[in-house]
Amino acid sequence: MNESRYFQALTLWFVVLIFMGTGPDIDGVLGTALGVFCVALLWVLPVYVFVKLVGDLGERFGSRSG
Repeated sequence: MNESRYFQALTLWFVVLIFMGTGPDIDGVLGTALGVFCVALLWVLPVYVFVKLVGDLGERFGSRSG
């Protein structure tokens, strides 16, 4: 995975953080669905970046030990 994917995922994470802090107050089903989606992204994106980063580092350093 190239570095631009990491930056895109982290940028999306920051956008979600800013939206949740400053976003409009939407009531009803739409507001609940949007809130659940944002919270899911807040948890999934850092895990995604961490797993991909560890995998890339494993490939990079694993090929040197042979």
